[in-house]
Amino acid sequence: MATATPTVTPSQLVVRHLQVHYPLPRRGLLGRRGVVRAVDGVNLNLAAGETLGVVGESGCGKSTLARALAGLESATAGSIKYQGRELVGLDERGWRPLRRQIQMVFQDPLASLDPRMTIGASIAEPLEALCPELDAGQRRSRVAQMLERVGLSAAQINRYPHEFSGGQCQRVGIARALAVQPDVLICDEPVSALDVSVQAQIVNLLADLQAEMGLSMIFIAHDLAVVRHISHRVMVMYLGKVMEQGPRQALFEQPVHPYTRALLASIPGHRGGESLPPLQGEIPSPSNPPTGCVFATRCPIAEAQCGRQVPNLNRVGHGGNSACHFTLQTA
Repeated sequence: MATATPTVTPSQLVVRHLQVHYPLPRRGLLGRRGVVRAVDGVNLNLAAGETLGVVGESGCGKSTLARALAGLESATAGSIKYQGRELVGLDERGWRPLRRQIQMVFQDPLASLDPRMTIGASIAEPLEALCPELDAGQRRSRVAQMLERVGLSAAQINRYPHEFSGGQCQRVGIARALAVQPDVLICDEPVSALDVSVQAQIVNLLADLQAEMGLSMIFIAHDLAVVRHISHRVMVMYLGKVMEQGPRQALFEQPVHPYTRALLASIPGHRGGESLPPLQGEIPSPSNPPTGCVFATRCPIAEAQCGRQVPNLNRVGHGGNSACHFTLQTA
């Protein structure tokens, strides 16, 4: 199913200069203590009713970004604002009332469910913690409604996760996240552990639920075809930084950044934009990123200045932004 273009609305999430760094053990008594720069200066806006797709190779910081936005990882620096309220620096007590507004669907559906709890109990758990206005009967009714809405049966309410397939367990995870009726849903590679035929069912379910409930959604994946199907806008990450972001159709058909173009060229049959040779080598370590542009060590058009100077995220012709010194030449 095709996604509709959302109307312009105020942003639900506004993220500026977000950093999530992890300190490394000190090497020797006098050695310097390094850091892993998992997320390093990310900016994004998420409008009401919009899906922002986030793509990039493994290790680029997508999942760390998701966990930071959901309050499951502490930010080192920067700002995350939900409807104008600053989230960075909140402790668990400060986050608690916001758990109802910002929910997450995890990558591994089986690992995200307690094997000792029935699926009904798993879906009811956030209702008990976050919706005190509901009594036991109302919670059970909400659980049954959510099971039906995600394509399962209310008669399965007392079954355990091991009695379901991976796709069915992911439906349970979606029901659990949406039971509290959040405004923002963060999906961290929710279909990567599923069979291809089941992936399409889950993606279509999420798109339908978004339209029905008016959700704002961040959808993280490494499968570009899936991201293109569900997203309104797309953000491309590499080594903790944003390389390019823009409207879905424009970014797929007129990619500007060399990294985006190389990613899209890896899709069989993709015709959008000028293709580049396949990328060589591996992503550098986030504990020792290149000086200057982080993509310079693998970029087929890199020049001397790329290794010295960090590029700005410049406005480009497709209506988005690109972090490349040669944006004007490649746009």
